[in-house]
Amino acid sequence: MASAKTATAKDFQRKPLPKRFCNLDRLLHAMEVRGLDGIVATQPNNVFYLTGFNGIAHKSDEPRPYAVIISRQTPEHPIMVVADYYLATFLGQPTWVEDIRPYRAVMMGMDLPARATDIDRFIPPHAKDLAWMQKSRRNYAFEMGTAVRGALKELKLDKGRVAFDDMGVGVRLGVEDMEVADGYDPLMFARAVKTPAELELLARATRLNEAAIRATMASWDKGATWRDLNRAYAKAAVDLGGFVRDPGGMVWGHPRGTDPTIMLSSGFEDDEVGAGTHVMFDCHGTIDLYCWDGGKTWVVDGQPQGEAKRYAAATNAVSETLLKEMRPGARISELQGKAREAYRKAGVPDANTALIFFHGLGLSPMELELRTAGGRPNGDWVLEEGMVAPVHLLYPGGEHDRLWVEEVVVIGKDGGRPLFSWGPEPLTGR
Repeated sequence: MASAKTATAKDFQRKPLPKRFCNLDRLLHAMEVRGLDGIVATQPNNVFYLTGFNGIAHKSDEPRPYAVIISRQTPEHPIMVVADYYLATFLGQPTWVEDIRPYRAVMMGMDLPARATDIDRFIPPHAKDLAWMQKSRRNYAFEMGTAVRGALKELKLDKGRVAFDDMGVGVRLGVEDMEVADGYDPLMFARAVKTPAELELLARATRLNEAAIRATMASWDKGATWRDLNRAYAKAAVDLGGFVRDPGGMVWGHPRGTDPTIMLSSGFEDDEVGAGTHVMFDCHGTIDLYCWDGGKTWVVDGQPQGEAKRYAAATNAVSETLLKEMRPGARISELQGKAREAYRKAGVPDANTALIFFHGLGLSPMELELRTAGGRPNGDWVLEEGMVAPVHLLYPGGEHDRLWVEEVVVIGKDGGRPLFSWGPEPLTGR
């Protein structure tokens, strides 16, 4: 893999993922301790996590044309229900789910009678003799609810306690003897600790972000505005093979002058980004749905000056302290206290003004339970080995003083392992 300075789209070329990259054992444990017999996922990220299926041409607020059903008693027989037009997708991205059940969906006209052979137009000739495809053809249903209810009954979940990541789906199914439970937390518990395949995906996403940030720096010229910078970042990320969301990939707002207000970007900013400005790169996007996040301070066409030198040194020291302390068992409030004490030792004017916060990272920037299996709020959460937990450090100030770093950190027995290659020091020059 090329360095971030020389990376090209070829370095981030996408290819089929492993058949199974989810933390299935951890999900089954979460189901057991919560007294769940099964779980049904219909949210896009959860479906992708469990199966590798990433359906194109689907927006987040549309009804979900797919569902994954897993029984705790027979976890090696998951069932996926999917719109007929998505069936061939699994030829490009294989999955460990061998029981894929298509149903007649929106592309098939209601003015024509439903026929079992309707599915044939969605099966390529070269795939019709595959065993799993033949099974899918036999299980073709004319309506999604029928297919899901049939799967629940076959897995003996129609009389059990079943969690749904969208409880409304469970209620609308109308399975009389089934208890519908909330599936958000057990799935987030599973997603919080990454498998080796996921760690590779997150490392790749971070490398892409680093390369896009460096390309954005190189694009700057006198007279450039914040809008120019946002466009340059989005273009660099997409050119490398990633995706950013409307209204943009750069998260922080940047008040001008001596204003130390902490604010987020609106996408409407268009002031000039002059030499010496402290740009706080906190950039979001995805590749293969896995998130990149973070960045650090860039002093445009210059170096930190005056008090900013002290703030930079302090932020570097705090970052190094936290990497050593981010071990399994560490609690977030404890890490925040140690980081703030490190700021005080570094001699900043007011350590209490510093922002120090953490979150999970994977398919979303918040892969954590809201409540534990015991029902307790999980705000002050505990690090576990295999988590990816970005650390955010912001010492507020004006446009020539503020210092920021967000490092993406893999939690290991001996402390945190950073995924960015550049260290905590500010980026300088161009």
